[in-house]
Amino acid sequence: MNTTALVKNKKMLAMILSVAILATVGVSAASAQTPTTTSQRPTIQGTINLEQTILSNVKIAFPDAANTAATAASGKVIGGSLTVAQGYVVYSFKVIDDKNMVYTVIVDPSSGAVLYKSQGHQFGMGGFGMGHGSMKHGMGGHVWKKPSSGSTTPSSSTAPSGSSS
Repeated sequence: MNTTALVKNKKMLAMILSVAILATVGVSAASAQTPTTTSQRPTIQGTINLEQTILSNVKIAFPDAANTAATAASGKVIGGSLTVAQGYVVYSFKVIDDKNMVYTVIVDPSSGAVLYKSQGHQFGMGGFGMGHGSMKHGMGGHVWKKPSSGSTTPSSSTAPSGSSS
């Protein structure tokens, strides 16, 4: 091999080595900046705790609200929860009476007032008054809609074809 060819090959070899070194350094730097993933959620402490804000306004204990619902529908509470209806935090209960009629009773968690009591629906084969898989309508065949004039009465809904409410 002549000297001129060797010098050309050295320059080529130096260029290839330089590119390889720069690529290695770039990959190393990028991997050093990649955060490691953990299964723990970060601890965040903001200034407004929604759970505390809601619960600080709940003045009526769940068992007391359940008793109010049972009295309002003359039956026994079979389920209930603190939930949101039409933008308000409320207790929502399912109550069954001695004739197997199921009612939805909504109780205000701050005042204890009954805000709504549905018409009774026969507890039947579909459970909780829902016939033939019409769960879309919820218990009692009603769909809650935002009132236009402050009313808290749910609208009656028509069941989709092929099902009953």
